Amino acid sequence: MNRLLSLLALLLAVLLTGCATHLQQKENFLREAGFRTVKPSTPEQIAHFQSLRQGHISHETRNGQTLHMLADPGQHILLVGGDAEYERYQEILYAKVVDPDTASAKFTQGLENAWNNGWGAVLGSLVPQ
Repeated sequence: MNRLLSLLALLLAVLLTGCATHLQQKENFLREAGFRTVKPSTPEQIAHFQSLRQGHISHETRNGQTLHMLADPGQHILLVGGDAEYERYQEILYAKVVDPDTASAKFTQGLENAWNNGWGAVLGSLVPQ
């Protein structure tokens, strides 16, 4: 039972750490893709910044051009890029996070590790004979 609680505590810690760094990772990918950092300074910019969904990429069309923006309230910054930068961001995201071969292999390995480290006995005992 202690081992099960330890595994659950470790899983929770990993999940919480992943959530805390998700915004940082997204910002790093956007910067790598060429997004520029803007610090809102005028009342209009601040009002617009506050109207954006924080931590999510927003899309707006201005003067016929699409702008892609990410608002980070913790740092009070806005990351801004055009279509070319956004396309590059998607390529980076796919290559580093979404690649199906990598994701599938990691998931399968994680299941094998969980099963071999005691979850097999726990879950196997729940299956009716």
